[in-house]
Amino acid sequence: MAVTLTAALVGTAAPCPVQVLLNGTTAGQTYLVTGSTGASTWTIPGGSGISTGAQVILADTRSALNTPVTYTAVVAGVTYTSAPVTVSYGGRAVLQSLDGQRVVPVQLGDNADPRELELMSVVLTVPGRRRPPVRYMLGGDGGGELALTTVGAATIGLEELLLLGGPVVLRTDGTVLPLRPAVDLLQPTRAGHQIVGASTQWGDKRRWALPYILVDDPEPSTPVASFNWDDFDTPMLTRTWTNFDTIFAGMTWDQFDTYDWSQL
Repeated sequence: MAVTLTAALVGTAAPCPVQVLLNGTTAGQTYLVTGSTGASTWTIPGGSGISTGAQVILADTRSALNTPVTYTAVVAGVTYTSAPVTVSYGGRAVLQSLDGQRVVPVQLGDNADPRELELMSVVLTVPGRRRPPVRYMLGGDGGGELALTTVGAATIGLEELLLLGGPVVLRTDGTVLPLRPAVDLLQPTRAGHQIVGASTQWGDKRRWALPYILVDDPEPSTPVASFNWDDFDTPMLTRTWTNFDTIFAGMTWDQFDTYDWSQL
C-alpha cells in the first residue's frame, strides 16, 4: 500500500482546524509530519511517532492563517507532500491555547518587535590574567515583547488564557511581523494592559505589553482532537441512536474519528 498524505479543513470553528491523514505506513516506521508556508515550518501536535500500521489521524490547530499551507511527512527517510490548504480567518493574528480550544483575536501593534537572544557563554574573571577564560555554550532563541490590542470580550479571553499558566501559540499570516515565523510558541513572563487613549471615551479597547520567552511544545507527541463531544452532541440533539446507526452504517472507527460533524 502506497503512503499518502492528505489535508483538509474540517468543522466550523474560526479559525477551523486542518485534519491531516497519513495512510499506508508500515508498523515500526518512524514518521514526522510538519506544516509549512514560505520559510516557516511547525510540527503538528502528535506529528512525531512510530507507526502501528494504522491510519495516523492528526489535527493541526496551529496552522498559519490566510496563506497556503503545505504538509509534509517524512516516513522512514522518504518525504511525502499534501496539496496546499488555506485556513481563512477575518484577522491577521490570534493567540490561543496549545489544544486550540481557546482562541483570542488580537491586533498586533507596532513596538518595533524587540527581540533579545540568550547568550549562554560565561566570562570568568581570574586575578593576574589580562584576558579572562571563557566557558563557551550555544546560545538560545531568547524572547521579546509583543504589543497587542484587544477589543471587548477578547480582553477577558486573553486574561483567562494567560492565567492558565502554560505556553501560548501565536498564529499569523506570516507577513504581519517581518523576520518572524508565521507560527510560534511563546511563554509569557509578564502581562499588563491599559485602556487605549486618555479616558474611558475610547470604549473597550485595551493595549497590552506581553514579554515572552520562546519555547518548544511541552508535549510534542500528543495529538489534539479535531472535534470534541460538543461538536458531536449538537447535530445529534434532534437524532436518535437509530439515526446514528443509519448514518454511520458500514463505517469504521477510523472513519468515525475523521468525520466532519458540521456536515450533519
